[in-house]
Amino acid sequence: MNRGDGSVEAPLVDAWQRARGRRMRPLQIPGHKYRFADGADVLGAELLGALVRDDLPLQGGADDNAFTGRYLERAEALWASRVGSDHCRFLVGGSSQGNIASLTAAGGPGLRVAVDRTSHRSALAGLVVSGSIPEWVYPVIHPEFGLPLGVAAESLAGLSGDVVALFVTSPTYVGTMTGVRELADRCHADDRTLIVDQAWGAHLGFMPGWGALEQGADIVTTSVHKALMGYSQTAVVAVRGARIDSVRLDRAVDLTGTTSPSATLLASIDATRAVMEMHGESALAAAIEATSRMRSRLRPVRGLVVVDEAELGQPCDPLKLTLWLPRTGVDGLELAGLLWERGHGVEAADADSIVMTLSMLDEPEFCAEMTDLLLLLIERLRGDARVPAPAALWQVVPDVVMSPREAFFAPRRRIRLADAVGEVSAEQFCPYPPGVPLLAPGERITPDVVRDIALAGRIGRVAYCSDPTLESVEIVSG
Repeated sequence: MNRGDGSVEAPLVDAWQRARGRRMRPLQIPGHKYRFADGADVLGAELLGALVRDDLPLQGGADDNAFTGRYLERAEALWASRVGSDHCRFLVGGSSQGNIASLTAAGGPGLRVAVDRTSHRSALAGLVVSGSIPEWVYPVIHPEFGLPLGVAAESLAGLSGDVVALFVTSPTYVGTMTGVRELADRCHADDRTLIVDQAWGAHLGFMPGWGALEQGADIVTTSVHKALMGYSQTAVVAVRGARIDSVRLDRAVDLTGTTSPSATLLASIDATRAVMEMHGESALAAAIEATSRMRSRLRPVRGLVVVDEAELGQPCDPLKLTLWLPRTGVDGLELAGLLWERGHGVEAADADSIVMTLSMLDEPEFCAEMTDLLLLLIERLRGDARVPAPAALWQVVPDVVMSPREAFFAPRRRIRLADAVGEVSAEQFCPYPPGVPLLAPGERITPDVVRDIALAGRIGRVAYCSDPTLESVEIVSG
């Protein structure tokens, strides 16, 4: 890795480069035997060559079979030091793996854990794996925009006394941020662990005062591939303080991860940290400034609401651009479609809003071009102001009959969704993005839920249910 004067250490990157520089013909896995890397005209090269060229396992690749180089261990220590963590683990199962491992480390069979009901579906998976019993908490919802503003510390006052941990998301999918410091103070005063899904805010850990760990969270998971520059599915789970046993977290990570991780993916995490060491401060400042200019140019548009700190009066992710559209008469799905046709996929859209994620690799010139395009398309699509229809998934208040784990393992049968009102769901229905469940295992199916699932299916993808047509549902039987 070219690091100029070489002052920034990147042990896993160096190990990866050394291994790639050797001519290896191993008598062990991987099955491609590195033949695609040397450009050989071998079986599968036409289809697999470009796809697998840079693949390198950690064990027997970047390091030997006994991991004597300890390159991953050193890289993890460097990340932990940089973000103020006592211990961290690199993940190749995304923040989903980190969330499952965090809940497994902090909870356990029969232990009660407070969970934000608008959390990603991986929180449900963590409850199933750990056997923890959820006590749902709900974010404040903006009265006009219908968007989640984060869980308020005051909402914890009614929790059961035996709740051992709180799981929240910050920043949210739409960029709003929970008051982590206030939640941490409240949790710690009540001897509870605070777990934060910071998947969308890995960059915040490199901004003084912004990261959830620095604000007092005990376990934080971040996606390196979302706001930073790592390979897809790379993430980090980090702990700070004595409330979580690092050995227990390690066991949970190992339980939920592969025993054959890709050194290429892992090295991209190490490389990302090194890049942030060298250039992060200036690159983040430039990206934040470019995104701020986009907001400033969009804010005067008649009827358009830029959902940010200036509008809400609370901190928001500085690299998220969320627009609320009903007063313009523009349909967010139609706007997203026109952007997609031009090669600009957006993070999410519904009729009322559109969400875009910017990064340090979005140059100011590109941001200016995108602003010009947004201004043009909004005027092209402009119509009469309409009554907003807030997304149901941010406002779910379920009728919980049994825990997600109980429902997951319970006997089940399939019936028509239209006939399922009053039954207990054995599966989940998650509009994706963002992957927040409209219906979770163990919850009673209501007329509103049936209606909302049908609506979500008409405007996008509903994931993780067994019937992609949404005509049927598996319910708990007996």
